[in-house]
Amino acid sequence: MDAFEEVKKAICKVQPGLEESKIVPGALLKEDLDIDSLDMVEVALALEDVTGLSLPEEDLDGITTVGNIVSLIESKLKGKDA
Repeated sequence: MDAFEEVKKAICKVQPGLEESKIVPGALLKEDLDIDSLDMVEVALALEDVTGLSLPEEDLDGITTVGNIVSLIESKLKGKDA
């Protein structure tokens, strides 16, 4: 599974009018992509559906970029495999 692609799909689902080209690992969620805390919960729920992972709200604290989300998913997937 490509974590970045899944994150991109989840963000596009929550922000349908957003240009996909803006979704890059260094993109700031709030400033660049206009994703607020409620949108972030929706992104997390979409990712939970796709990955089967649990993404509790405390895991989302401090997440400010697309890359942060990708890292979180990748680390949880590694933990799931172990």
